[in-house]
Amino acid sequence: MKICVLGGDGYCGWATALYLSQKGHTVAIVDNFVRRLWDHELGVQTLTPIRPLADRLRIWQELTGHSIELFAGDITDYDFLFSALASI
Repeated sequence: MKICVLGGDGYCGWATALYLSQKGHTVAIVDNFVRRLWDHELGVQTLTPIRPLADRLRIWQELTGHSIELFAGDITDYDFLFSALASI
């Protein structure tokens, strides 16, 4: 099954994407990274440091052989969302 996880950079979205990928589904992540932007703008860090999503995706593929595609953008942008979903 093809599955798109919205907010895949977040705590719940990331775990969901990994679970579904491990189960053999074709998984894509859509995220606009706004939370990371807010942290940067406020000059704060999360209590638990989180590696960049690109690093985590690469490591996941190296460990499991499963790839997860990333679409970076805002789901309120219709053209972006349509393009992302059409690509999955």
